[in-house]
Order: sequence, then structure tokens, then C-alpha cells
Amino acid sequence: MLEAILQVSPLAIHLMDLDGTVRLWNPAAERLFGWSREDVLDHRAPWATDARWEKFRRHLEQATQGVEPPCLELELHRRDGTPLHVELWTAPMPPSTTGPAQCLGMLVDVTERRRGEAHRRLLSEASEVLGSSLEQDATLEHLVRLAVPGCADSCRVFLEDAPGEVRCVVSAGLDAREPLDAGTPLVPDEAAVSRIIASGEPALHDAEPPSWLGVPLAWPGRKGAALVFSRTGRTFDARDMALARELARRASLALDHARQYHEARQAIRLREEFLAIASHELKSPISALQLQVQNLRTALERTPDTVPRERLHRGLDLVGRQAKRQAKLIDALLDVSRIHAGRLELNPEPVDLGALVREVAERFEPEMAGAGTHLTLTLPLEAHGHWDRLRLDQVLTNLMSNAMKYGRGNPVQVALSNTEAHVRLDVRDAGIGIAPEHLPRLFHRFERAVSSRDYSGVGLGLWIVREVVEAMGGHVTVSSELGVGSTFTVVLPRARG
Repeated sequence: MLEAILQVSPLAIHLMDLDGTVRLWNPAAERLFGWSREDVLDHRAPWATDARWEKFRRHLEQATQGVEPPCLELELHRRDGTPLHVELWTAPMPPSTTGPAQCLGMLVDVTERRRGEAHRRLLSEASEVLGSSLEQDATLEHLVRLAVPGCADSCRVFLEDAPGEVRCVVSAGLDAREPLDAGTPLVPDEAAVSRIIASGEPALHDAEPPSWLGVPLAWPGRKGAALVFSRTGRTFDARDMALARELARRASLALDHARQYHEARQAIRLREEFLAIASHELKSPISALQLQVQNLRTALERTPDTVPRERLHRGLDLVGRQAKRQAKLIDALLDVSRIHAGRLELNPEPVDLGALVREVAERFEPEMAGAGTHLTLTLPLEAHGHWDRLRLDQVLTNLMSNAMKYGRGNPVQVALSNTEAHVRLDVRDAGIGIAPEHLPRLFHRFERAVSSRDYSGVGLGLWIVREVVEAMGGHVTVSSELGVGSTFTVVLPRARG
């Protein structure tokens, strides 16, 4: 009966002499350690290295004396070298007159329990550490350092610059400085990392050590990224994969918070710049109006009957231009409020876009003549559609005004073309052009591609153009070359679907 119990017991059981010689080794011990009964009987226990055996002897003595519980946790290893955490329950055997003193040991495998505890500690620390920084680079640095050495020998973050092109931006641990193409088996090759990013699915190399696993890492504003772990000892498994994915998820949240913080700071900076520029832009026409009115009043008070008619006309023209400038700025500010609140109302009606272009061009004739700018119109016989006339007038006014302002007196061309479904408007100047780095944000609110000291404006015109055009179902784009000029293109459907 006792032999049967030893054979079927789920606990690893061994009987040892006090020098570590194994006298009993049940099947559960074979499964736990990997050494067979024949391998260990009458030999010293394979885990009984000098340091571990001394620790075990001291524990046995103290447990026998009742100084500490009979349970001891040890970090051992299996026959294949993989680490093994066990709880070892020991008890001295009754003294025998015919043989050496012996002790009975029962071992419980707690490797997975300790591993789970370590994973939970790592994730808890990750939540705290990753959330402590609001900068992307610092967050990525924290991420790779968290993983080493707790769950990997090395950890890297890769970013994708173009499909199939990846680069390591931060790393920690063993061989952290090795380039990706160095042939080291610790990391996947560039193609494998690209596949992880493209598929959005994790990958695991677990055939044999060294082993690696990679998981996609994505956050708003950066889709192409991957987190890669590598290890030279035990291969990664499904539980490691689950940890890696959860770590990537928490890192993504932290990176998104960093992005939001950066965008909030950027928005605050842009708002402050806008308020400063808007205050100046609002104040300038008021100051000019006040000065002109004061001059005219002084002249009339001194010689009410002899003020030259031409002087009165010049003064009134200046007053009119400054009032128009201020009204335009106020309208732009009101549009910002309406668009932001989602209250940009459209009143579609049949519109001849060619006729509207001529009308707006006529309004610009005096200003363009004064600036020495020649305006060329290329208009088809028919360019009708169903649009909001006043809003289209606003779009044309903004685009022509910009072409004249930044055109440096060079010719401005406005061309219309159409298909059965769409009408296309091109406004082209031969002015200062726009640097490539400014093009992606040109249609954003409060953004400017030039210095406010050199050119007036508050950075709202093109943003309003984009919002109006998109509200009518169209789109606006720009192509430009620095020092050569710019072309703004608006495409509108003839009727909303």
C-alpha cells in the first residue's frame, strides 16, 4: 500500500541520508526534475550543490528543533537546466539502529505561481513607471528597462519609417547595442519585425534557446511600431506572450497620454501666439482709424471750408480699408467659434462659379493694381453647381488674398475646369512658396508658414477654407516649391450626395 501511494502521489517525494544520498525517488520526482530513479538512487541529490545543501541542512536542524516551519522555498533547476522554484517540506525520519539518519522530503512545484507573482509585480510597476513620464522618448526608455532582466535578457522598440523599413530606437539588456543586421540570433531580422507591424499580430520564436517574441506596439499618431523581447535561456511561451501583450497595451496608453499632453501644450502655445497676433491685428486698424479720424477732425476744425477734397477722399478710403480689415478679422474669429461648436451652417443654391470668380476678382482689382500684381482668369463657359454662395465667396477671397500677399507682385492665375461630377479651382502664384516641412500643417488652425512680423494674419484663413470646402463635400490641397510659388486646388462636387 505504501509503495502504491508513493507511485501515484502527485507530490515529488524523496528520502535522503543526511549527506544528500538519495534512497527513494518517486515517479513525481522524476517528472519534476527530469532525472530517472536509476539516475539518482545511491547518488547525491542532483540539486544538492554545496550552498544549497548547507542551506537545507540548517533548515532541517531548525525545523527539527521547532525554530522555523518545516517548509523551505528553494530555487533549483531541472535536468535540462531550466530554473525550478519549489516548496520543500521536510521531516527527519525516526532514528534507526541499522542505518544512517535520514530525512523525508516532499516537493511542490511553485515555479508558475512565482512567475505569475513576478508578472503581476512587473505590470504594477509598469503602470506606475510608464505613467510617470509625459514624453515619448522617456516612456519608451522606461518600457525597455522594465522588461530587463525581469522577463527578458534584452528588450527593444522598433519604429517603422516606411513599409519594410524599421529601426531600433531604444534598447536595454544583453546585446542591446548590436545592430539589427548583425546576424545575432537574439533578435528577429528586419523582415520579421516588419511582418509583426504589418499584421498587427505577435510572433514567437520558441524552437530552442535563444528565443525571442515580438508584439505590435501602436498608439494614436504612430501605428508602425513593435516591442521585441529576447532570451538566451528558457524559451518564451504563451504566458510570456500574454505578459508582453499586456505590457505593450499599458505602454500604448502611456504613450497616448504623452501624445495628448504634447498636443495640449502645442495647442496652448498656438493659442497664446494667436491671441498675441489677434490682439495686434485688431489693434492696428483701430489705431489707424483713430489717427485718421483725428487728423480729419483737426483739419476740419482749423479750416472747415478749405480742406482739400482729395485729402478727404484719401482719408475716407483709408478708414474704409481699415474698417474692412477689422470686419474680416472679426468674421474669421466668429467662424472659428461656429466651426468649433459644429454650427457652420450652409445654404446651398445654384451658383455659377465662373461668374463668382469674376466678381471676387473685380473686388481685388484696386489692391492688385496697387501691388503691381497681374491677375489672369481662365474660366470655362459653364461651371455650375449647388453650393453656398457666400461661403464660396469667402473661400475665393481668402485664396486670392493669400496669392496676392505672398506673390511678391508676381502674376496670379485663377483657373476653373470641370467634369460632369466635379468643378476644380486652381489659384496659382509665383511668390515665396512654402517649405516642405510646413505643408502638412498648413490647413491647421492658428498655423502659419511665415513670420507674423513679416506678414500680417492670424493663421485662420486656410483652416476656414478647408472647413468650408469639406463641409460642401469637397477637398482642398496645396503644392508648392520654396522660392517658386504655390498652387491651391479646390475640388467641389456639383451636388452633395
